[in-house]
Amino acid sequence: MKRRESGKGSSRRKLLGGLALLACTQPAWAIFGVWRRAARRTVIVAGAATAAAVAGESAAATQQAEAAASAADASAAAAQQAAAAADQAEARASQTKTPQQRLKELQSLYDQGLISASDYESAKKKILNQLTQ
Repeated sequence: MKRRESGKGSSRRKLLGGLALLACTQPAWAIFGVWRRAARRTVIVAGAATAAAVAGESAAATQQAEAAASAADASAAAAQQAAAAADQAEARASQTKTPQQRLKELQSLYDQGLISASDYESAKKKILNQLTQ
Protein backbone atom coordinates (compact mmCIF):
# COMPACT_ATOMS: atom_id res chain seq x y z
CA MET A 1 0.00 0.00 0.00
CA LYS A 2 2.75 2.33 0.67
CA ARG A 3 3.79 2.10 -2.90
CA ARG A 4 0.45 3.20 -4.13
CA GLU A 5 0.42 6.15 -1.82
CA SER A 6 3.90 7.12 -2.88
CA GLY A 7 2.78 6.78 -6.51
CA LYS A 8 -0.17 9.02 -5.87
CA GLY A 9 1.97 11.42 -3.89
CA SER A 10 4.55 11.77 -6.64
CA SER A 11 1.89 12.41 -9.27
CA ARG A 12 0.32 14.99 -6.99
CA ARG A 13 3.71 16.61 -6.51
CA LYS A 14 4.25 16.66 -10.25
CA LEU A 15 0.81 18.17 -10.78
CA LEU A 16 1.34 20.81 -8.08
CA GLY A 17 4.83 21.60 -9.44
CA GLY A 18 3.43 22.03 -12.92
CA LEU A 19 0.66 24.32 -11.66
CA ALA A 20 3.20 26.34 -9.67
CA LEU A 21 5.31 26.74 -12.83
CA LEU A 22 2.28 27.85 -14.82
CA ALA A 23 1.28 30.32 -12.13
CA CYS A 24 4.77 31.78 -11.73
CA THR A 25 5.78 32.05 -15.40
CA GLN A 26 4.43 34.61 -17.83
CA PRO A 27 1.82 33.39 -20.24
CA ALA A 28 2.87 32.82 -23.84
CA TRP A 29 0.92 35.82 -25.16
CA ALA A 30 2.86 38.09 -22.80
CA ILE A 31 6.17 36.75 -24.13
CA PHE A 32 5.00 37.27 -27.68
CA GLY A 33 3.89 40.78 -26.74
CA VAL A 34 7.41 41.59 -25.53
CA TRP A 35 8.87 40.21 -28.73
CA ARG A 36 6.35 42.17 -30.78
CA ARG A 37 7.17 45.42 -28.93
CA ALA A 38 10.89 44.81 -29.37
CA ALA A 39 10.40 44.13 -33.06
CA ARG A 40 8.25 47.25 -33.42
CA ARG A 41 10.92 49.38 -31.69
CA THR A 42 13.58 47.93 -33.97
CA VAL A 43 11.52 48.69 -37.05
CA ILE A 44 10.76 52.23 -35.89
CA VAL A 45 14.39 52.98 -35.03
CA ALA A 46 15.66 51.39 -38.24
CA GLY A 47 12.98 53.22 -40.23
CA ALA A 48 13.95 56.54 -38.68
CA ALA A 49 17.62 55.91 -39.45
CA THR A 50 16.74 54.96 -43.03
CA ALA A 51 14.55 58.04 -43.42
CA ALA A 52 17.36 60.23 -42.11
CA ALA A 53 19.82 58.61 -44.50
CA VAL A 54 17.44 59.08 -47.43
CA ALA A 55 16.87 62.70 -46.44
CA GLY A 56 20.62 63.22 -46.18
CA GLU A 57 21.16 61.59 -49.57
CA SER A 58 18.43 63.67 -51.21
CA ALA A 59 19.89 66.85 -49.71
CA ALA A 60 23.34 65.89 -50.98
CA ALA A 61 21.90 65.09 -54.41
CA THR A 62 20.14 68.46 -54.48
CA GLN A 63 23.36 70.24 -53.56
CA GLN A 64 25.24 68.33 -56.25
CA ALA A 65 22.58 69.20 -58.83
CA GLU A 66 22.75 72.88 -57.87
CA ALA A 67 26.54 72.82 -58.08
CA ALA A 68 26.39 71.14 -61.48
CA ALA A 69 23.85 73.68 -62.74
CA SER A 70 25.98 76.60 -61.56
CA ALA A 71 29.06 75.02 -63.13
CA ALA A 72 27.16 74.56 -66.40
CA ASP A 73 26.06 78.20 -66.31
CA ALA A 74 29.62 79.33 -65.68
CA SER A 75 30.87 77.10 -68.49
CA ALA A 76 28.28 78.45 -70.92
CA ALA A 77 29.18 82.03 -70.00
CA ALA A 78 32.88 81.27 -70.50
CA ALA A 79 32.15 79.67 -73.88
CA GLN A 80 30.18 82.74 -74.98
CA GLN A 81 33.01 85.02 -73.90
CA ALA A 82 35.55 82.86 -75.73
CA ALA A 83 33.44 82.87 -78.90
CA ALA A 84 33.06 86.65 -78.73
CA ALA A 85 36.80 87.06 -78.20
CA ALA A 86 37.54 84.77 -81.15
CA ASP A 87 35.17 86.74 -83.38
CA GLN A 88 36.83 89.98 -82.36
CA ALA A 89 40.31 88.55 -82.94
CA GLU A 90 39.27 87.27 -86.36
CA ALA A 91 37.83 90.64 -87.27
CA ARG A 92 41.03 92.38 -86.19
CA ALA A 93 43.18 89.87 -88.05
CA SER A 94 41.13 90.20 -91.22
CA GLN A 95 41.38 93.99 -91.03
CA THR A 96 45.15 94.01 -90.55
CA LYS A 97 45.90 91.49 -93.31
CA THR A 98 45.75 92.51 -96.91
CA PRO A 99 43.32 90.71 -99.22
CA GLN A 100 46.28 89.07 -100.99
CA GLN A 101 47.54 87.63 -97.68
CA ARG A 102 44.06 86.38 -96.83
CA LEU A 103 43.73 84.74 -100.27
CA LYS A 104 47.11 83.03 -99.88
CA GLU A 105 46.13 81.80 -96.41
CA LEU A 106 42.83 80.53 -97.77
CA GLN A 107 44.60 78.75 -100.63
CA SER A 108 47.00 77.05 -98.19
CA LEU A 109 44.06 75.86 -96.06
CA TYR A 110 42.42 74.40 -99.17
CA ASP A 111 45.65 72.73 -100.30
CA GLN A 112 46.11 71.14 -96.88
CA GLY A 113 42.56 69.74 -97.09
CA LEU A 114 41.34 71.64 -94.04
CA ILE A 115 38.43 73.23 -95.92
CA SER A 116 36.25 71.97 -98.74
CA ALA A 117 36.06 73.41 -102.26
CA SER A 118 32.70 75.05 -101.58
CA ASP A 119 34.07 76.69 -98.42
CA TYR A 120 37.11 77.87 -100.37
CA GLU A 121 34.96 79.41 -103.12
CA SER A 122 32.56 81.14 -100.72
CA ALA A 123 35.39 82.61 -98.62
CA LYS A 124 37.21 83.69 -101.80
CA LYS A 125 34.09 85.48 -103.05
CA LYS A 126 33.70 87.21 -99.69
CA ILE A 127 37.31 88.48 -99.76
CA LEU A 128 36.98 89.64 -103.36
CA ASN A 129 33.69 91.45 -102.56
CA GLN A 130 35.39 93.28 -99.70
CA LEU A 131 38.21 94.21 -102.06
CA THR A 132 35.84 95.80 -104.59
CA GLN A 133 33.98 97.83 -101.99
